[in-house]
Amino acid sequence: MKLSGLLDFDISVDLWKIKPDLYIDLRPFPYGVVEQAYAYSFGGEVVVSSKEELLSRIDGEEKLGLVLSNNVISSKFFLLSPDQDIREVAFRNFREDSAIDDFYIGDIGIERAYIVNSIDTASKRIIESQLPFIEPVIVRAIPASFAISCFIRSLFDLKSTYLIVECRAYEICLYSCAIVEGIPITLSSDVVKSNVSNSLKEKIIFMNHKAGRFFKTDLISQVFVVSGERSVMPVEKIAEIVSSSLKNIDKVEIKVVEEPFSAVKGAWLFEDEKK
Repeated sequence: MKLSGLLDFDISVDLWKIKPDLYIDLRPFPYGVVEQAYAYSFGGEVVVSSKEELLSRIDGEEKLGLVLSNNVISSKFFLLSPDQDIREVAFRNFREDSAIDDFYIGDIGIERAYIVNSIDTASKRIIESQLPFIEPVIVRAIPASFAISCFIRSLFDLKSTYLIVECRAYEICLYSCAIVEGIPITLSSDVVKSNVSNSLKEKIIFMNHKAGRFFKTDLISQVFVVSGERSVMPVEKIAEIVSSSLKNIDKVEIKVVEEPFSAVKGAWLFEDEKK
């Protein structure tokens, strides 16, 4: 793993062997009248603090893990032949990006499966402006879809392709995902912020179609509606929209997961699994 644009190491290191001191979800949470408040955890209880409070709460911690919105961190899935090198493939596809890491999943036939995450220069500036540090040292940056998938995987058996509907106070995040060699990968993601009833249905239909094309015949077989204390729409209504949107609904499981900090908790579950 290499996040050269966000790190300042003098030597090449394997960042997957380094564990963050804490994880911060850099997607704002509602917090009184404060607009920018973030959830974070040192591996135990999850706390929400304003940006101003964050510096004093986590002062002295050097190694940060970040959970980022899927539109901030670009995540792509690659199948490589035996003669291809993942670093060369990453360089060709993400040459303009300031941060790259490659994540080996496993072998699929004679090909090797990889996930490559990247943060472009514009997103890097946004991320660093959100952190109350002069020089943040980031050793892990993962998309919210992956973190939440890790949390759900701890509760349920994930089968083939699935959809995550994350209910937030300001928006609904959609993640079409799959399990490859036991590892969650994101096929597509989107956000619904307005006209929820119509937009949500249209995007679910699109994600189901895309999952079916990617896996040839496997449409979405499970749906997880993840909700915290607040949601832009009642969870029951969201479940109804999901049910009416999927053509193969008679074969689809819909589960409601009540957890406001699934991304942060999932990130730590992922760290624990790497031991």
